[in-house]
This record gives sequence, structure tokens and C-alpha cells, in this order.
Amino acid sequence: MERKTKMRKKIVAFRPENVLKRSKEKADRYGFDFFGFTLFELVDRKEALKEIEDVFDEGVDIVVFTSLNGVKKSFGICEGKFELKAKLSDAAIEICAIGPVTGSELEKRGVRVDFMPEQYSAKGLMELMDKRGDAENKKIVFLRSAEGGRDILDFLRQKGAFVKDIQIYKVEIKDTEEEKGLFSEFVAYNPDYIIFTSSLTFKMFLGLARKFGMKENIFEVLEHAKIAAIGDLTAETICEEGMKVDLVAGKSTFEGVLKEIKSKTF
Repeated sequence: MERKTKMRKKIVAFRPENVLKRSKEKADRYGFDFFGFTLFELVDRKEALKEIEDVFDEGVDIVVFTSLNGVKKSFGICEGKFELKAKLSDAAIEICAIGPVTGSELEKRGVRVDFMPEQYSAKGLMELMDKRGDAENKKIVFLRSAEGGRDILDFLRQKGAFVKDIQIYKVEIKDTEEEKGLFSEFVAYNPDYIIFTSSLTFKMFLGLARKFGMKENIFEVLEHAKIAAIGDLTAETICEEGMKVDLVAGKSTFEGVLKEIKSKTF
């Protein structure tokens, strides 16, 4: 008797170009079929180099990296022009990484990580800094995307910290005919699960669906599929559009959400 081959569940995620291949490999490792593409490009801010130089000249107590891209872009901007690794190696400066992927990238570059919030988000960092209770008069620098939220900055300033938010790169949406074609492929793919890795990703996805005149088709796919969100803020943003979120990842990493989907039966 011929044995039937079990169909692999289909997963979609919208990932930066530099991690798409790795995302597919991870999905494959967990037994999923993967389709994904990039909704935006990460563009360096040339002004960031001077801002980094100035802030270290003024003195820093804590440097916060919020993402893998924040680490890569910071070092890329400084390469051959400013010894960022040497500055971060100063024992008087504490390094905070949000999430193990961010921390791992820093450690690969020879930079120690002094602390990391249990919840890999701005909310998690707020809770950690509140628990530490030592933000007052600290000079805290964020090296991150121009799209980063302001809540964490306001929170730390209310605690008496001097906060500098250096926008290392900005996000430029990709809205060409090529992306429109990828949206059509997404509809035809008809996934079982859709992973939204951030609030920004979901907003851009929805904005492009409207721009391409594909909102109805996209919403049909979203209604059929199970939606997984990385982080509470992402889930809240999706729910604001009247959609149901089936899973909010406990650990806010792409692999973490794959693991949770694998372990659950919807």
C-alpha cells in the first residue's frame, strides 16, 4: 500500500533581505514550507557617524542595541572611520542588547553584553530599568532604526536619564511592480500561517495591499490563515484592524515563533 506524504504547513513572513535565506532554512528545519519577501529597504543615515562620534566624546553610561540590523548598521557606518568596538569595550560603559539575536551579533564582534531584558521589547526594557532603579543621571544612548518607538525614551527621561536616540538607518518602503507581483504570489500561495515580526511590518504590509488595490484579496488570505505576532505591540496593532491574532510569541525571535507554532495544534 502506498504511503501518503504528509503535506507541510505553509508559512509566510516578511523579512529583511539579509535574513531571508536564513529564515527559510529555519522554517525548513521545523518542517514548514516557507514563502517570504522584503517589504522595505534599510538605508544608512550618513549623519549618524558624526552623532556617534559626538555622543562618545560627551561620555556614555549605557549603550542600547535594539536589533540585529542596529548592530550591523552601526558597525558598518563606523568601519574605518571610528573605533566603535574599542569604545564599547570601555569597562565603564554597560551594553544592553534586546534579544538573543542582537546579543549574539554583538558577541561575534567581540563586544560583551552586560544585560538583556527578559521580554525582548521596549516594554521589557522598561520593566528591567524600573527594577534596576538606577536610570537617574545616566547617559543612555540608543543605536537603532529611525522607526523606533518613543515610549522607552520618554520612560527613561521621566526616570531622570539623559537619553540620546541615534537613528542609524531609516526604512524605505518597496512599492514597485515587482513587489505587486510578490503580493499576487502571496495570495496564490494561500498560507496556513502568517508571521508578523513587528508592528511596522504589519502597517507597511497593509499599506502596500491598499496601494496595490489588493486589500480584499489580502484580507481573504488573512481570514483563512492563522496569524502569529512577535511581541504584544505587534499583536495590538493587528487587532486594531479587526483581525484575530492566534499566537503571540513568548520569546520575540523568528525562531521562537516557529517553535511555538510547531508545538501547538490549532
